[in-house]
Amino acid sequence: MKNKAPVFARVSVGSMIAVAALSAHAQFVPPAGYSDGGSRPNVAVPSDPGAPLLTRIPDTAVSSLIHANPTYRRGAAVGRVKVVGAFAIAETSKAHVVDAWSPGFLPVTISLSDGRCYSLQADYEGGTLSNGRLRKVGCEGRRKFDEPTLPAPPPGRALRLVGTAWGYGAWVDDRTKTTIVTAPGATTFQPLFTAQMTSSAIMAMNGPDWPGGNVTLVGKIKGRLTVVTLETGY
Repeated sequence: MKNKAPVFARVSVGSMIAVAALSAHAQFVPPAGYSDGGSRPNVAVPSDPGAPLLTRIPDTAVSSLIHANPTYRRGAAVGRVKVVGAFAIAETSKAHVVDAWSPGFLPVTISLSDGRCYSLQADYEGGTLSNGRLRKVGCEGRRKFDEPTLPAPPPGRALRLVGTAWGYGAWVDDRTKTTIVTAPGATTFQPLFTAQMTSSAIMAMNGPDWPGGNVTLVGKIKGRLTVVTLETGY
């Protein structure tokens, strides 16, 4: 029997791509193995001396905190997740991150408590992010996209929905300081992967013709504000 859920998900995602593509700020998910050549630093030389300090965290240092759900199934498909980039943004008592958004998975607009906003940008090269940089931008431009209603967690699970993006849902367990991410098109609550971080925002963009894409989570890892971008498959 043919599984209709992925088909519906791909149709829905295709229409969402058409909407998001209208924004020049949305970064599209590249095909596997994408590389445009050349080498770049982990973090670019800051062009704005007043920007928060940006640090590139090695992918391997974050990978141990991200776990695909070994029981995830959708037909014959299994879930997968891979870290492709992580950046720490230094916060102070006078300037801490209060919000974050993106029409895709990058760039991410970071809103600070002092009223400034910065765009976190990076180059997706050779399966990882490099040349991370913060550019001061206006704080306007956040858009609301229609998102499907997500299946609720089972009774007894103390999970808090912190956001949805391209059909993905991010649920936080405040007791364990973990984030559970569910996949687009799901008809029951089924975690795709778990991250050992307390997320405050999720961004994403899916591929146009395969069940997968990129997800970016913004939140705290061991008390440090971190932006993590992942490659997913479901």
